[in-house]
Amino acid sequence: MPTPDTFWSYFGATLTYLAVLAVPGGLVGRAAGLRGWALAGLAPLLSYTVTGLAGPWLALAGVSYNPLTVAAVTLVLAGIGFGLRKLGQARGWIKPGADEPPTKWHPRAHYAVAACVALAVGISILVVLSARGGTTAVFQRWDTVFHANGIRYIAETGDGSLTGMGTINWYPDGSFYPNAYHLVGSLVYSISGTTIPVTLNAITMPVAGIFALSMVALIRQLGGRAVFAGCTALVAAAATTGAYESVSSGLLPFALGIVLTPLAVVALARFLARPGLDTGYVLALTAVGLLAAHSSALFGALLFAFPLVVQRWYRALRHKPLDGVPEGRGGWRVIGGDVVKMVPVMAGSALLAAPHILGALKFTSGSYPYYAWGSDLPVLKSLGLLVTFRQVLSAPQVWLTVLLVIGALSLFRLGRMRWVGLSAIGFSALFVLVASFGAEPWVISLSRPWWNDRYRLMALAAIPLCLLAGHGMAELQRWFAKWASGRSWVKSRPALPARLGLATAVFVVAASAVLTKGFYTESNAHAVSFLYYNGPEGEVTPPVSADELAAMNELTKMNIGPDEKVLNERFDGTAWLYAITGIHPVAGHYDPGVPPPDAKYLALHFRDYDTDPEVRAAVKRLNIKHVLIGSTPIKIGEPPAPGLRDLDGLDFLRKDFSNAGASIYTLTR
Repeated sequence: MPTPDTFWSYFGATLTYLAVLAVPGGLVGRAAGLRGWALAGLAPLLSYTVTGLAGPWLALAGVSYNPLTVAAVTLVLAGIGFGLRKLGQARGWIKPGADEPPTKWHPRAHYAVAACVALAVGISILVVLSARGGTTAVFQRWDTVFHANGIRYIAETGDGSLTGMGTINWYPDGSFYPNAYHLVGSLVYSISGTTIPVTLNAITMPVAGIFALSMVALIRQLGGRAVFAGCTALVAAAATTGAYESVSSGLLPFALGIVLTPLAVVALARFLARPGLDTGYVLALTAVGLLAAHSSALFGALLFAFPLVVQRWYRALRHKPLDGVPEGRGGWRVIGGDVVKMVPVMAGSALLAAPHILGALKFTSGSYPYYAWGSDLPVLKSLGLLVTFRQVLSAPQVWLTVLLVIGALSLFRLGRMRWVGLSAIGFSALFVLVASFGAEPWVISLSRPWWNDRYRLMALAAIPLCLLAGHGMAELQRWFAKWASGRSWVKSRPALPARLGLATAVFVVAASAVLTKGFYTESNAHAVSFLYYNGPEGEVTPPVSADELAAMNELTKMNIGPDEKVLNERFDGTAWLYAITGIHPVAGHYDPGVPPPDAKYLALHFRDYDTDPEVRAAVKRLNIKHVLIGSTPIKIGEPPAPGLRDLDGLDFLRKDFSNAGASIYTLTR
């Protein structure tokens, strides 16, 4: 079933997604006192917080999840934030401006940085649009079918629980999964009226732009230069390992968590500068939003932000000035005060995220198998991949490496952001451990939140490395400006010195664009194209083929009831049946881990329908009347399940449809 693949379908869905990102989180953030870049940066994360809380809590209350109930939850959370802020103001607990960035930007600087963020969003959209394959733009990687089915399930049923969408594959009880990504996706799907593949594409297209916005909000909150912020936004849009590599592997919620991670520092810095009910509320919502986006995102954010706390405490012990601390307060008192003030924030976060925490604890103690990747790359190769910002691509991003080296060598110029160096060292070390010693039991345990996966750890390491590369790019601008300011032809023209900053910034950005061939747009598009081909373009046949989509479309004409399931092969493209058509398959995910007993038995023995009463009983329990068989496996070389091979000619089946890559059978008795 060819999906709408036109400019206007993608344009409408993308605008809807941007609105869903901006409105709920923007209302909550503004009510809680956020302004400027902090509001712009945190709004997308707070929107995921709103939906991530709305889904599970509405399900517990027996209320349907839909745009109207999400709007109600938005108003409730915004009302709480507004009330807490007003209470703090009434009691005199809020010192105006204490949580604002320590340095001011000229209005022109704000516009220039905004232009860089807009360019980063445009680059991100161009990368994904350029990467699309075939005529259907259906994602082809492993977990994407689970995300696609989950989005449609929530939109059609209104069940926003943390286990409901898993029932498409793990019936009848489902399986735990943090579902903020899918809850937002269901709103985009419902409001825009597009198909699931178009919805997934729309959510994916601006991912690196969100990363750029998060980086800018972080730098602005900590008092960094505008040039640093703008340069880092462009680096974030150019680095393959930042957002694109996770997307290319089909790790869609994980990629979301990565691009939102820098915002944890924004919320934490505001709270440390001015501890209060409103800043604590924003920090708690930030933590919950990261947890709801992806379980590992909160772990990663804690590790990323901890060096900031270490730097703060080190300065406190050395009696250096600190944000939010009266002059003369002892270092240990500062440390103790920070810890004590965090306790109610942590308690509030835990209360709000209780369904997520309890679900995660139950899941980790369950029967779902955990398989370590066991990567064993040479250490030097791991380091080489790290500093050249690539794993799935063969060509290194050399110019980003140059900027990274410059940024690392000029780390002392970062001032209050020197802690980024510690984050870079820590995450880089963790990546090398997993990439080179991934089979060691203690490394497996240490990296379990990231499934012992070097690709995930590379994305995490890319956050501080992109900051350092952006700093390196900004330092180039500083050097050029300093050099130009000493030229006689500049000194002789009074108007020129005031314009040197902008002129040299434009020069550095333009030179970077030329040297990187458009901020590596083409190479990043090649990386993202793996999402549509399940491997290098032209070398692997997409598991969800046009023939299988045509067969799915044919099934929609057969009056299949809502309580029926269509028997299908787990490892071919028919696992997308529900996402494409709304018809329930027996196998709704490629994942073979802990399948429903009936699904497992039928995959092994369905051919014995005439002679095996247990097969007939399973068919009856699942209300199966049709069989859909595809031809292109997600796992290269994987043969069909024994029970679903060579079905032609069996006397209990009638072939009703067939093309080169798919067949539909109807049970005759």
